[in-house]
Amino acid sequence: MTAPQLAVLLAASACFASYGWGLVRFFRDPGGSRREIQLVKAATTLAVVAHVATMLFAFDFAAWRFWPAMALYAVSLALFWWAIAVNLRRPLSIAFSHDRPEHLVTEGPYAVVRNPLYVSYVLCWIAGMLATGQWPLGPTVVVLGWLYHRAALAEEAKFRDSPLAAAYAAYAARTGRYLPRWPRRAG
Repeated sequence: MTAPQLAVLLAASACFASYGWGLVRFFRDPGGSRREIQLVKAATTLAVVAHVATMLFAFDFAAWRFWPAMALYAVSLALFWWAIAVNLRRPLSIAFSHDRPEHLVTEGPYAVVRNPLYVSYVLCWIAGMLATGQWPLGPTVVVLGWLYHRAALAEEAKFRDSPLAAAYAAYAARTGRYLPRWPRRAG
């Protein structure tokens, strides 16, 4: 195993372990769509296997891809743990749960984007594809990105139907779903 291959494998494993920790130890599960969360778990498991196998057996090193991929892994991890830190006192519900939002988080990474955890996950999948040079991993990015998007839309709908609807609408008007919004210039 080459040093870059090991570095990529360790970076990806740090992301995967963090996300697994979040699933088991952080997110609350008040009940919801079992089918959809099971689909996310199954797709994630298959993606992890595909990425690790590719890192082990089909790694194609190129410095121009390696360093940006490592940066994406670092940003992914930092964003994930920053979002967790902001929510430690009041853990979030697991994706596709049917509970009513009890609070709105607008600080930390949530001041930049409304869904920093989903952004974190997608950055990790993109990093794996980029690092290995194996574009057939693209479907992992697309499928999981689509599932995260569906979860984000479901969460937005929960806010629209809650006592926090007005606060969420104001928050959504100033904060991008996945990308930061540039400040608008007055007049």
